[in-house]
Amino acid sequence: MLKIKIIFVLSLLISVTACSTREAGKQFAGSTEQRLVTYSINQIAEDFAKEPLEEITNQTIRLQSHFVIQNQVVDYANARIQNQLTETFGTKFVANDQLFETPTKYTLKLFYTSLGTDRDSAGFSLPIIDLAEPERSTSISILAVDMYHGISECNYVLIDTETNQVLKKGAVKARVRTDNFTTPIFSFPLSDID
Repeated sequence: MLKIKIIFVLSLLISVTACSTREAGKQFAGSTEQRLVTYSINQIAEDFAKEPLEEITNQTIRLQSHFVIQNQVVDYANARIQNQLTETFGTKFVANDQLFETPTKYTLKLFYTSLGTDRDSAGFSLPIIDLAEPERSTSISILAVDMYHGISECNYVLIDTETNQVLKKGAVKARVRTDNFTTPIFSFPLSDID
């Protein structure tokens, strides 16, 4: 009888385990996902105002950005950072096709390591699996947190265009979150977005 109880308790513990999944957003179709990404980009752009980039004050520079994919999110991040640098340092930017007409003293290279969302769940939940349509499977949270974050990270390098010498290096990153702590009875949201 004791063995049956132990087996039952172990089976229950295995079925009610701490689950964690991670998923990166791909299409930015929903408003929450769009806001998480753009708010985190806005935050790293604002952090550029605090970086020691005095050399680019009132200078015309070239901006080069690099990311594993090229899409509208990268374009938005570039535009937002350019706008912040113009507001803070009075910097002007030259398009790549205008380099011969307007030489630049500096090149600012941006290496994005993240421009997207992560969804993560942690805690104790009881999975309910739909074998006919596994993508419709769900779970009942016993004590869990559902985390949905917008994450932007960027390493930058300021280069003297004439000497090809690295003048400054740095990194900016931001995480904007909308978390939801849940139990079977109530949930409690915590969010960085309105």
